[in-house]
Amino acid sequence: MLAFLRTRALNRGLLGGSRMWVGVGALVWTIRLFQWLTRAETTVIYRDKLDPGQAVVIRHQPPGPTRRQAKKSAKRVRKDAKQAKRATRKASRRGSEMSAHQSAAAD
Repeated sequence: MLAFLRTRALNRGLLGGSRMWVGVGALVWTIRLFQWLTRAETTVIYRDKLDPGQAVVIRHQPPGPTRRQAKKSAKRVRKDAKQAKRATRKASRRGSEMSAHQSAAAD
């Protein structure tokens, strides 16, 4: 919401000449300044002296699937299971119809 107001204040206030939007912009930019000033400082997690020949390896694990991707995957699994169930049901029906036709033809 603040980003929207900052953009709107810039466009309509400074570029458009609206005094009200200049005031809104000053307020929103002041809030943004205080957020920036009170941000958390970075903390040191690990510190050690490296001897000659030693190295540091930093690895990054790829993130897991997003909620959207997980839901899409689960939906695909359900759809495949449903199609497999239909195929087996259809095959069993055809098998029973074939055996009924063969026994009727044998009579």
